[in-house]
Amino acid sequence: MIRPEIYKREGRDAVVAERLQNGPPARNPYSSRTFRARYWSYGANAASQRIDELMRIGA
Repeated sequence: MIRPEIYKREGRDAVVAERLQNGPPARNPYSSRTFRARYWSYGANAASQRIDELMRIGA
């Protein structure tokens, strides 16, 4: 797996754990000026949008 996909997956998994499994708050572990932080945020935002969409459909 290429690096950006790894960071996106980490962000996605953090949001899923927070929102669906009552886990700890999803916080970006990387410095805000790095590409890692950017890709982590992309994954977290995408997961958050999909979960919101799922909750609207399921309501």
